[in-house]
Amino acid sequence: METIKKITKRNEVGILIPLLLIWIITFIANNAFLTSTNMIALFRTVSITLLGAIGATFLFACGMMDVSSSSIYALSGIVIAVLMKNFGLNPIIACLGGLLVGALAGLANGFIVNTFDIPAFIATLGTQYIFRGVVNVVSQGSAYTGFPESFSKLGGAGPLGIPWSIYIAVVVALIAAWLLKYSTFGRSLLAVGGNPETARVCGINVKKVRYKAFILSGILCASAGILSTARLATAQPSAATGWEMTVIAATIIGGVSMYGGTASIFGVVIGVCIMETLTISMTMLKVNPYWQKIVVGFIIVLAVIIDTYRRLKSSGGNS
Repeated sequence: METIKKITKRNEVGILIPLLLIWIITFIANNAFLTSTNMIALFRTVSITLLGAIGATFLFACGMMDVSSSSIYALSGIVIAVLMKNFGLNPIIACLGGLLVGALAGLANGFIVNTFDIPAFIATLGTQYIFRGVVNVVSQGSAYTGFPESFSKLGGAGPLGIPWSIYIAVVVALIAAWLLKYSTFGRSLLAVGGNPETARVCGINVKKVRYKAFILSGILCASAGILSTARLATAQPSAATGWEMTVIAATIIGGVSMYGGTASIFGVVIGVCIMETLTISMTMLKVNPYWQKIVVGFIIVLAVIIDTYRRLKSSGGNS
């Protein structure tokens, strides 16, 4: 009985309720929602966004954030396309190149924040435009298509007809959950996010922890871009525009505070499911695309309000 009480008090259980309600309402309105085809499509999209949200979780945990994630996503897609199409590189080498670019982008973000003590939001807002500009310069505003079949298979189905992106996202989520709960790195992230000065006094290299978080986030966003490019069989300069807000909202809805010191991968999975289910549900219910943006915007604002309320409540009402 005591175990049940502990489970029901968990934040993740609370956010499961709206997810189930959205599923039920959509299914009642359109019976096709819960078909295997739609579920695979939904979780394929969830898997891509989840990679970015896990990266955001590492950053939020240590009190940082990254709004350049969508540009890193697009940049990795264009880079692997150029490496395969223009230089004829093997898809595996090209993918490694895309991941390296993501790591370097994250390193650049960490360098700016750590060296110049600029708020992460402002720093990454600037790099968002820089990275997107590089995407347009490299691609000349044109999309890339016609990739090798071996690369396109990465965007297709694996064992049991389940897309490879879902398998990859599950593995990454499990590793991230372990890191946050059991590793020294995870504890350092939460300590830095909770109180950087106290963490520094305890011997934690705050800047090093932030660097690692930014680099990991960059790699995960690049992974999302690579998997999406493989699935769509095209690398678009405009890819993932606005994706960073979906990632941030999903992460906050999942119970991760923007102010640092908390993290829950399970909660983030549910948060991503809520955001992507809403998008698919509104499309299936033929909601006007303009209204869809209003709904998503409202959810983002609501998520920030809830996060602020959580912080005030945990601090006894003192800001």
